[in-house]
Amino acid sequence: MLQQLKPDEDSNANRSSVSEFGEDSFAVGTWEQKEITTRDGHMKIQAQVFFASIDQRSERAAGESACTALVAVIADWLQNNHNLMPVKSQFDSLIRDGSLEWRNLCEHDIYRERFPDKHFDLETVLQAKVRDLCVVPEKSFIGFFHPDAMEGENFEFLHGAMSFDNIWDEISRSESSINGEAPVFIVSWNDHFFILKVEADAYYIIDTLGERLHEGCNQAYILKFDTNTTIYNLPSTSQSSEEKSGGEQRTFSEESKDGILVTLPEDSPEKEKEEEVVSRGKSRAKYIKNFLAAIPIRELQADMKKGLTMSTPLHHRLQIEFHYTQLQEPASTSPPAIAVTSTAQTVDVAISEVAA
Repeated sequence: MLQQLKPDEDSNANRSSVSEFGEDSFAVGTWEQKEITTRDGHMKIQAQVFFASIDQRSERAAGESACTALVAVIADWLQNNHNLMPVKSQFDSLIRDGSLEWRNLCEHDIYRERFPDKHFDLETVLQAKVRDLCVVPEKSFIGFFHPDAMEGENFEFLHGAMSFDNIWDEISRSESSINGEAPVFIVSWNDHFFILKVEADAYYIIDTLGERLHEGCNQAYILKFDTNTTIYNLPSTSQSSEEKSGGEQRTFSEESKDGILVTLPEDSPEKEKEEEVVSRGKSRAKYIKNFLAAIPIRELQADMKKGLTMSTPLHHRLQIEFHYTQLQEPASTSPPAIAVTSTAQTVDVAISEVAA
């Protein structure tokens, strides 16, 4: 069995041999130290990233809207390979396998009738037995991002509801299960699914859509949070992106959505300015809040101040779900299947996927 790739094993990054993963060459891959900055330029993170060769939108995967099937396939692999992370060729293979499972589901009339846009929810994928995987409701969490200003009747549903910070505190307090195995969560937020693996010395976010990391990225990735991870507040700049000369410097003014991130160029003038360290360490996987959610939440607040009509319900834009996964027990000993539903204290919202 292939052992977990360590960040310092760069010498094995391009090893080739006869492949069992559907490709002509076999690659181990390597961890890369990256600096990632939010589109608005407010914050930056320094962390290690591991890339696949492809993502779900690649021609070799053909899984445009397959992220629900993909997280089920990857979670199943992690549950069957405790204390390991996939190497590059395995990561590629998982992306192709999950995309194939999604395309197979698209061939069934019953699923096409229920999901004409082919964006299947998590419950459907699990019930279709894409993998022998299940969700444990009593170890799962459903809550909401709480904007800084929650005044008005529009935010009344948030009072008493579990917040993202509450959820993260619960996850941090129970970093390992009773048998010592690292918990694997399927995370659903903003119409997308990804994986969170919680180990004693590191947290991992696994995402099959490259543009969730930075604009223009076409590779799935694993983002690692450990003691070396650092988040910075960046100083505001008085010079707007429109005033900067074109061609010689990249800026953060390009259109994107849903908190998509951009990589700060090495020659960026922002690097020359003083940066404030916000925090260090693995708990900085609150990156989900500070990076993924910060811009959409600010945009939401701006829309509400303008009195704009929202096409997506407010609670759906703020809701985040952490589904604790485990392998399905044999039918002879397993209890009746439990559907993936919201708890009584949260808004009952169907888990659905919309093309990113």
